[in-house]
Amino acid sequence: MQFMDLDINVGQLSNFKIFITKNIESKDGWTQIKPFIIIKLCSSDGLEGWGEAFSIKYREKGIAQIIERLIEDISKLESLTIRKFRQRMAEISDNHKSLDFCAATSAIEIALWDMSGKIKGLPIYSILSDEPSRPVTYYTTCWSSKNHNDDVIMNRVRELVEYGSKAIKIYPFQNRDFENSINFVTKVINLIGPKVRLMLDLAVPSNFTETKKFMDEISFANPYWIEEPVDGEDISKLVELKIDCTSKIVTGEKQCGINHFNELILRNAADIFNPDISCVGGLVEMLEISKIAKTENILISPHCWNSMSVSAAAMVHVCSIMTNSDMAEIFIEHIAQSKDYCEPAFKNENNKLIPNNSPGLGIKINEESLSDLSDHVFEAMLNE
Repeated sequence: MQFMDLDINVGQLSNFKIFITKNIESKDGWTQIKPFIIIKLCSSDGLEGWGEAFSIKYREKGIAQIIERLIEDISKLESLTIRKFRQRMAEISDNHKSLDFCAATSAIEIALWDMSGKIKGLPIYSILSDEPSRPVTYYTTCWSSKNHNDDVIMNRVRELVEYGSKAIKIYPFQNRDFENSINFVTKVINLIGPKVRLMLDLAVPSNFTETKKFMDEISFANPYWIEEPVDGEDISKLVELKIDCTSKIVTGEKQCGINHFNELILRNAADIFNPDISCVGGLVEMLEISKIAKTENILISPHCWNSMSVSAAAMVHVCSIMTNSDMAEIFIEHIAQSKDYCEPAFKNENNKLIPNNSPGLGIKINEESLSDLSDHVFEAMLNE
């Protein structure tokens, strides 16, 4: 896989807009949808590009401020390209990138790819790589901010199966003790049967000994993967768990930059990486991680706890050209919310996600509707 063009000139930035959406209940009442950080960049030639940053609780405005400062910095460049942007971000960070910083750079880089695709008149997947685009498999996530009982969650699982999902992720330790977690996994397995993949997200439990016992006792269920059994930074414990685990170990959603993932590869600490599409540092970073992972037969399944508008569009474009892509992450309740302000950039056809062929991300956003859904809207002119 080779990058097609990091040197498309998008011109000079003239203004930008940052939206932080409201924390609202999903239309179906399943969960509270967290705020999303969505940005729009505009060039002096009137070209627009949309991006999205991963939002972190209580840090949304902080990330927005980082985005604001970075945009002000790169607006001084008269012939802005993605290569120049990445070089400047390396200089600013002194190659020491935090999660917040990488969320900010992810948003800006996605927007620049959107602009680059529009300049070329091509969808992003066509300018990201020379690999042909292919349909994207996906899984649905059964997570909620509410502590639903097992009966409610089982109904949700049924809904996801009826939606067409062939792979479902559940959270055994959410609101359950050890024994009830085992029983919950058993219930779900009995409900979905062998035709639907089951993935378990342990969400970094605090008791490592209990985690090891749990993973041993649920081996009968043969889950496709076990995600975040420990903190992604604790590589030694990941290695220890992977040695005896028959399921795939997944990690990476709260990590950024290629160095961390290179260390995971060197230590043989995981089977699948799931860096977040709007937090890893940018689409180039995601593809570089994919490239080194492929050498060791490691799969990439991008995390996407974001909107199903901008971030999901970027995820589908990237997954469609990664030859070691496993599954994309979908939140069906986020799709319903995103439709209130955005026309989807991809379609679900025969349980596969297919990006449209429109230039750039392929999204159309109604700014007035997005503003109505937002708690915070900031707009600024540049170089005045």
